[in-house]
Amino acid sequence: MGNRGPRGGYDPVQIFNSTSFNAFGVVEYASIFCSNDSYSVQRDETWRSSGRGVCLITRITATVRTPSGNIEAEPYTSSGTSYSQFAIIQVGVNKFQVTRVTSAAKRRRK
Repeated sequence: MGNRGPRGGYDPVQIFNSTSFNAFGVVEYASIFCSNDSYSVQRDETWRSSGRGVCLITRITATVRTPSGNIEAEPYTSSGTSYSQFAIIQVGVNKFQVTRVTSAAKRRRK
């Protein structure tokens, strides 16, 4: 599963926006003791949560702001994951998706 942070919780959530547009959304957690995180991320940038303790992620939504208007991406859903790295990707014309990053290689902005 995901990685544990140095203080016993899971690593903070990171969402990389690989699209050409700005986006916003919500990270939803499994427990009522965990507060959901709203986020906004510019194109080609990464949003990082301030922390999440031992909260498991059940859903990540994204709304992408395009010249055609706001478009809802297909959300990432899980019964509860400790993974922490995700991306918003474009999968077609005005079609977007939130997905888990599975590669060890990280894209860095030059």
